[in-house]
Amino acid sequence: MAKKNSKPVKSNKSFILTLATIAILGYFVISLVSLQFQISEKTKEVETAQQTLASAQAENAELKELAREEDEKTYMERIARDVLGYVLPGESVYYDVSTAN
Repeated sequence: MAKKNSKPVKSNKSFILTLATIAILGYFVISLVSLQFQISEKTKEVETAQQTLASAQAENAELKELAREEDEKTYMERIARDVLGYVLPGESVYYDVSTAN
């Protein structure tokens, strides 16, 4: 009686299982790398947003301090003078041009 060799069938199943395992692992590695890139991009976005937030908070604190220091009339007068260039009636404004670049 001759024995039947069952190794080729088992070897074929083993090869398919190994190939499927490698394919699945490859998919997971590619997914992991892709997620790392996305995390890196989102981290940069968060840092930019935090810098913008810090800048806005500093400006807000400055405006609050300014509002506390001056009453509304004094504030409006200072803005009119500094920003808009207005002067009071009969007032003469002199500019020191010797220090200008």
